[in-house]
Parts: sequence; structure tokens; C-alpha cells
Amino acid sequence: MTAPTRPSVPERIVLEEPPTALVLDSVSYRYPGTDQNVIEDLNLTLPAGLTHAVQGPSGCGKSTVLALAGLILAPTAGTVTIAGADPAAGDPDALRRHRVGTVLQDLGLLPFLNTWENVAAAFGPRLARHREQARAALSALDMADLSDRPVQELSGGQRQRVAIARAAVHEPALILADEPTSGLDEKNGDLVMEALLECAARGTGVLVVTHDPRIADRCARTSRLVDGRLTDATPAGPTQEEPRDPVH
Repeated sequence: MTAPTRPSVPERIVLEEPPTALVLDSVSYRYPGTDQNVIEDLNLTLPAGLTHAVQGPSGCGKSTVLALAGLILAPTAGTVTIAGADPAAGDPDALRRHRVGTVLQDLGLLPFLNTWENVAAAFGPRLARHREQARAALSALDMADLSDRPVQELSGGQRQRVAIARAAVHEPALILADEPTSGLDEKNGDLVMEALLECAARGTGVLVVTHDPRIADRCARTSRLVDGRLTDATPAGPTQEEPRDPVH
């Protein structure tokens, strides 16, 4: 006699925490030779695929926060974690090169290279071997038609977007942007923000420091830095949703 068929058991749904691009845990920093912290007990968690804006007046320490997040500076106290890796336990320079992309305020584009070559320079001096990756990064940000253009012929907004493509080309866990719309008109500022949102949509955590409230409002979260302390992160505008826990 055939044994009765046992009813199937539905697969258990497991909710996982979204991956984390950056964690600043009780981070403080003071410059060598001084006895006062410029960053005090700062906590910030940035999930992958999320944009977070830090606002604050000039001189409040925003650039120092970026330098700590980008492993340029080591905290006096507390810990910095990039994509789950503790730089203090390994090679912080290698972690920064492979897992962090930076958009500098002065851009740092090389005038003697064309557009795709500037993007490929993120990998080092052997540009030709990274031609296709560089072109793909430009295409992802709707700049394929600019790939062969000398950077000196680009507008300010176009140069800023090239700098974002260079930061994103090696698919980092984290992109840091220092006043990315500084000096741009509203139209070009919106295009730059769209480029950063596209990076987040591809799974990169994006941390922006800005004076521009319109840019902050387009980020998923926003905080203010006052006297070296960060306010609790709050939802900003409706442009980007918080990443959802994956369902398995």
C-alpha cells in the first residue's frame, strides 16, 4: 500500500538586514598637537543603496567626516567600518582603493587626458586595459557621447559627472561626495544629483556633504553637523526609498 503523501511545508521566509556600506561608531577626532576634538562621538550607519546628506555651516567639520569615512584620517576614538571590513585589522589603503570612491570638490580631473581616460585613471596608469569599463561607467550616467571629448571642453556640470563616473567605475561599496553641486546652476546641480542617485540605485552607499538644501532634500536621509556632533538621521525628501530587506 502506498504511504500517504505528506503535505508540503512552505519555505520559511528569512528577512535579512540590508548590507551596510559605512558605519561610524562613536567616532571622535582631534588634530595632532591639539587637545580638543573637532569630531565628537559621531555615529552614522549608511546602508548600501542609500543616499545620506550631511549639512552644516563652514568649519563645522564636514570635510573631516569625509576624511574619516574615506580612511584618509584615522579616528582618535571609535571605529570606522567599510562594507563590513575594519581598516584597523587590515590594509586601510587597499580598502580605500577598492571599496571607496571619492568625488573631490576640486574634481581632480587631469587636463591632458580625455573623458574616458580620466575615468579609467581610477585604476592606475594603464588606461587602455580599462577602456571598456570607463566607457560603461560614462554610459550608465548618460555620458557615452562625451567619452572621447577633452575634459577642457566640458562644462562644469559635465566635469562633475565625469568625476562621479570615475568614483563609481570600480563599483565601490561607498561613494563620498564633497559639495558636489558647488558653483553649478540648478539644472546642472540636478543632473549631478541624478548621477549620484543612479550610483545608489546600483547598490552603492552615497554620503554627501552639502550646503545646498535642495540636494539634501533629494537624499533618503539627512543629518546636521553642529560643533562636531551629528544629529540623528531623519528621512529627507521622497525621491529615494529606504532599501528593503531582501526576502529569501
